[in-house]
Amino acid sequence: MNNPNQHPIKSINMKRIRLSVKFLLLSSFFGFSLLSAQKYEQIIKDYVNSEKKFQRINPELKAFSIVNVDPSQSLNGDIVGIQQTINGVPVFGSSANVLIRENKVLSFADTFIQTYPSVVKGKQTAGKEGLIAEAVKKFNGRPTVKNSEGKEEPLKTKLVYFAKGGELILGYHLRIEEQSSSNVWSVIISTDNGSVLYQENTTLSCSFHSDSYEHLADPHADAPMYLESSAELKDAKNKNFVLVPDNASYNVFAFPVEAPTFGARTLLANPWDLVASPEGWHSDGTNNYTITRGNNAFAYTDEANTNTAQFSPDGGATRTFDFPLDITLSQQSYTSAAVTNLFYTSNKMHDVFYKFGFTESARNYQTNNFGKGGAGDDPVLAESRDGSGLNNANFAPGADGTSGRMQMFLFVPNGARYLYYNSPTSYVSRTPVAATANFGPQLIGSPAVTGDLALSVPADACTAVAAGSLTGKIAVITAAGPANCGFALKTKNLQNAGAIGVIQYHPNSNQPVGMGGTDNTITIPTIMVGKSEGEFLVGELTNGVASNATLRTDAVYKDASLDNGIIAHEYGHGISNRLTGTGSSCLAYSTSNEQMGEGWSDFFAMMVTNRPGDNASVPRGIGSFTSGEGINGAGIRPARYSPDFAVNNYTYGRTNGMKVNGSIFGIAITVPDVHSIGFIWASMLWDLNWKYVDKYGYNSNVLADPNSGSARVLQLVMDALKLQPCNPTFVQGRDAILAADQAKTNGENKCMIWKVFAKRGLGVNAAPGGLNGLFIGANQPAPDLSDQVEDFTIPAECGVLAVNEASSNSKGISIYPNPVKTEFTIKTPSGIDLSGITTVSIYDFTGKLVSSEKINLNKQTTVNVNTLLNGAYMVKITGNAIDYSQKIIVSK
Repeated sequence: MNNPNQHPIKSINMKRIRLSVKFLLLSSFFGFSLLSAQKYEQIIKDYVNSEKKFQRINPELKAFSIVNVDPSQSLNGDIVGIQQTINGVPVFGSSANVLIRENKVLSFADTFIQTYPSVVKGKQTAGKEGLIAEAVKKFNGRPTVKNSEGKEEPLKTKLVYFAKGGELILGYHLRIEEQSSSNVWSVIISTDNGSVLYQENTTLSCSFHSDSYEHLADPHADAPMYLESSAELKDAKNKNFVLVPDNASYNVFAFPVEAPTFGARTLLANPWDLVASPEGWHSDGTNNYTITRGNNAFAYTDEANTNTAQFSPDGGATRTFDFPLDITLSQQSYTSAAVTNLFYTSNKMHDVFYKFGFTESARNYQTNNFGKGGAGDDPVLAESRDGSGLNNANFAPGADGTSGRMQMFLFVPNGARYLYYNSPTSYVSRTPVAATANFGPQLIGSPAVTGDLALSVPADACTAVAAGSLTGKIAVITAAGPANCGFALKTKNLQNAGAIGVIQYHPNSNQPVGMGGTDNTITIPTIMVGKSEGEFLVGELTNGVASNATLRTDAVYKDASLDNGIIAHEYGHGISNRLTGTGSSCLAYSTSNEQMGEGWSDFFAMMVTNRPGDNASVPRGIGSFTSGEGINGAGIRPARYSPDFAVNNYTYGRTNGMKVNGSIFGIAITVPDVHSIGFIWASMLWDLNWKYVDKYGYNSNVLADPNSGSARVLQLVMDALKLQPCNPTFVQGRDAILAADQAKTNGENKCMIWKVFAKRGLGVNAAPGGLNGLFIGANQPAPDLSDQVEDFTIPAECGVLAVNEASSNSKGISIYPNPVKTEFTIKTPSGIDLSGITTVSIYDFTGKLVSSEKINLNKQTTVNVNTLLNGAYMVKITGNAIDYSQKIIVSK
């Protein structure tokens, strides 16, 4: 296999083309933003000093610095990011996003501390390096970080104040990569003594598989990486020139195909968007690559789990990435095809969301930012077949200037077999179901392990097992144990005792599940079997029955690099993290237990894989391919996504009690179940999507028509991400969507938006309660995770019969009589085109479609509703020249 770092790069001396006047103007933006900072600073100061909210706070708490300016074409203004400062030092997590148009503040969402701290303490000393080294040791971290080239760089820190217990404590903020692990820690340590003030595992582990017996919740937030040089200097290269894109073709699952079960591959030529990727996908302004590498992404395998490039397919001088694929064969037969698909989808996500505002000044992922703002040097590092585990995918976003790292795993097919008995003869016919561990060597592609079975003393292996007592044996133990005794600890104790393999059995169920945990020193494989099989083995071994077995598998695994839904979901974490607040550490579950990141990612994945002909009545699952299901499978969420409450009746109130057990370095914790909580947020966004489609029309390709409901709602959600504060709640996320609509349309869709959210309990009086998201100990009551208050109230001006959601081309249409008894008549004005078939759909006020009838309005104008119960309904009439909705009351 080729090492991309040693691969000959085709540095073709291409003729540089001078930019158009338009592009030159864009290139000069970053300088413009710096020149405008002083003006924006004064506008924001005037706003803060005049607003009632800030009237009574200490003047020192009104100090801030401008950290980012993002011109928004959609909102027709500039989104200015500001950071609260004390004594010129930024206050961690205290920031605001401000929408400014024509020198006026239109939106101001902040997390400023408003009560002056009782104590401001801490000072820098000469012992800084020693404190940082000790922190790295505590987190089993690497003393350096790798840049996008895979080269080692020193750790970078930023001085911040951290608010704790009413005090402000001076600290160093740094990013630590845990050794031989996917974990990337965002850490703040005290400048005085190095004590840890804040820690967050920023790797967003998405658990795209249903077998989660011990679901170790990975903290979800962003990891800041601070730059010593200014973004303007860092991105100075090539900002006035652009290269002609090199031709390239890719045989891939092209959008909107979600995965191999949803459709065939397509050979695409030059599929990039020149606005988003002006030099195509294989140049970064300096180098022109023939492998799956370029300005936006670098895709490669990392089966060795080193977080460095192992293999990237080479398209040759013509950059033809057309490789064979047969998913019924071992994944090793189609490595090039899989990595190519990962490269395509990563770039496609870049280009699609660039058009909706995820640009350089919005902190997107690019090596060369062409002088348009942002830090640059941060392409997505897309690692296929990551060797750190199975049945998962993750994303570590990094702050602007630090590459996001996406890791795609292999998935175990349903019914995979790992345990084969050799003796006694009566065992050989047994075919126990088993699951594997995320830690240690994976049996796939590894030599089989054969040995005699033996019991451990102690039976759970939670404490040391006598050295040499299991030499050459495959140990059989229970998976049960105290909260601080994880699967990996058990295996490590058994390995120390000489075991060559481990069989753990489920203490409660006959359905084994995958085992989480990390320990890069484990060198033996571990599997889990069900309770009955495990108890059978314990009984036999206790009675002295000698038995021998082999751990191996012949299963054909599924490759997540072929699943565009999962790739889009992971890339979506990068979008939501970079756009929220300051672009780093602003989606932290411990600061806001309503962290909705999984929701935005699901929503983005569904929006780019919407199929032609889909409608609100077609439920959507997530992860059906990797779960071994058909295209209509339920996937891995609590329900499929649908506005129909008969399919998905989850409301805001059901976020109460959504919690899971986890651990941080062996300490048991109780944390929010961010996947289920995010699912409820995505359910609301998915409902909103179909309301926009009802009003403005559907297009599965969100780039095809910017005026379609599909494009409008995606733009709305992207704009709202930029307007919401750091660590938002559901209520603040809703309010940001309302603010984005107000800024763009003057509130044209206000009532429609309110009704969508209120339907799922996020009405006017909904409240998040306490926001603490981390409680020490397993199965804690965690009161802040159960005090959300749902409400179904809409504003008075959006009453049931107050608003007629009709498009402008439907004036003069009406329904009478209203209230209705058994039928109503559709009245149309003269001159309107009534040709073709008109669809009359009736929805109840949960959004469920209760009746649909196709009529010819030239022949029929009445609709029978005799079967409807008394109550309020929405009637939607659509035809060649009609798009009309009216609320009716059925009263018999």
